[in-house]
Amino acid sequence: MQWWCAAQGVPWAWRWQAYPGVWLFIALLLGVYRALRSRYPEVDRPGFRAWMWGLGTAVLWIALDWPVGALGAGYLASVHMVQYLLIALTAPPLLLLGLPRGLYWALDRGVSGRLLRLMSHPIPAIGFFVAVMAWTHWPPVVDTLMVTQAGSFFLDLIWLVSGLVFWWPVAAPAPDRTWLQEPGKVGYLIVATLVNTGVFAYLTFSPLPLYATYELAPPVTGLSTRDDQLLAGLLMKMGGAVVLWTAISILFFRWVRRSEGDTPGRGAVAGILVLLALGCGERTSGTVREAEEDSAGQPSAQVWEAVGPLEFAGAVVGEPVVPDRAALYVSLRNPGSESVRITSVHVEGSQSAHLHETRLENGLMTMHSLDVLEVPPGGVVDLRPGGLHVMLRELIRPLAPGDSLRVELVLDGEEAGRVLYARVVPLDEVTGGRHPER
Repeated sequence: MQWWCAAQGVPWAWRWQAYPGVWLFIALLLGVYRALRSRYPEVDRPGFRAWMWGLGTAVLWIALDWPVGALGAGYLASVHMVQYLLIALTAPPLLLLGLPRGLYWALDRGVSGRLLRLMSHPIPAIGFFVAVMAWTHWPPVVDTLMVTQAGSFFLDLIWLVSGLVFWWPVAAPAPDRTWLQEPGKVGYLIVATLVNTGVFAYLTFSPLPLYATYELAPPVTGLSTRDDQLLAGLLMKMGGAVVLWTAISILFFRWVRRSEGDTPGRGAVAGILVLLALGCGERTSGTVREAEEDSAGQPSAQVWEAVGPLEFAGAVVGEPVVPDRAALYVSLRNPGSESVRITSVHVEGSQSAHLHETRLENGLMTMHSLDVLEVPPGGVVDLRPGGLHVMLRELIRPLAPGDSLRVELVLDGEEAGRVLYARVVPLDEVTGGRHPER
């Protein structure tokens, strides 16, 4: 490499050399991950999360170490843009996917929870990201900070922070926003593909070089300063689009798989079955119905147990088909003369539990969150596969058939939950081998 550098007139400062600060930073990231894994052990895909953290750390190493770090620090604006794409757009989602799930819930419930919920909202998150992107590409800022190692490190650090904030609504499980599912995340990222247009146009269509740092740098390629700047603008637009549209594609196909039950055509088949059931005048599962009667006109023999003003029967949790997610099914009956409203549910062994309803929309089975579940006087609400259910997310321990889980139903106007117990049963007992909430 040294002979090539000499032939091309590349300054000695750019030739291969060790960067102890970068290596120390990478070692620190690995040490932090090991400490977090020890403090927040989990059974939810630990191997996958280790790989994600390792890939994110490797991306940062490439961006900061030789040769990308050396060239981007003061020789080529185009390589500096490659650094930005790696640090702000590529590494953050990998790092977020690698963090233990328990850390997210600890942050959400801690003293910083309110700030976390504010900054991780899509609007402030994308606003902060765009502001950092514009400010850190403003010529006076670049020319002031890039002349020192401390200033260059500050740019890298604020890029990383802005990237973590930007990707948080997409990759982080907490705060849990039930309205921000795959379609909302896709829309969020599509908006993000448009917001860098101003900086892109500023770099690409400027008739003169904008950055003194790169204009006065010793030449290392045949590119002129103006062409180098033009390439930087194109990289921002095209490179950023590749990263974002890759994430959009992953989210879109994951959404389609979940909507169709992971099998092509299954969503359409389920829709036809539901329509046939409705056409026959029968109530589908997960709906409100009157108290069941047997062929003799008497109430059915189902065993009901009291839980406050309600009665319940058949409370079961299907054995999880994936490590971090399951569903609670139960029948609820209101023997009283006034409606009973359930505002939230807490289930032992799950970091979050939310009321969901599966609906048929445009031939696809989709899930929607519910803020309140109302059981009318004299009515029965069935929580069953394909209809109403309680989605259990971020399971903190494995569930096996035979386990018993404590369930709290929080009723409107009450602070303490009404307690019942649900059995964990084989998946076939509740879904017939199909798991629509996967």
